[in-house]
Amino acid sequence: MDKVLIIVGDATETVDTLYPFLRIQEDGFIPVVAGPDKRRYQMVLHEIPPGWDITEEWKGYSINADIAFRDIDPSEYVGIFFSGGRAP
Repeated sequence: MDKVLIIVGDATETVDTLYPFLRIQEDGFIPVVAGPDKRRYQMVLHEIPPGWDITEEWKGYSINADIAFRDIDPSEYVGIFFSGGRAP
C-alpha cells in the first residue's frame, strides 16, 4: 500500500490531525506520522468560548511520530499532509 506522511509537532491541533489520519486509512493509504524527532507529541484542542474573539487552547491527545524528519526518504511516499495548529 502507498504511504502518506502526516507532519506533526508539539501543539499540533488534535482534530486537524486525527480526522485526516483516519480518512487516509479509509482511502487505502498507510499514514506515517513524522516529527522533528521520533517521539510522542502533545496535541492541543481549540474552542471559541461564547463572547470571545479568539480561541481557547487546552491539552488534547498525544500522538507518536513513526519517523523523524531527518530519516524520511521522499521517494517512499505518494503524499504529504500538514496538520493545523502551531506546529512544527
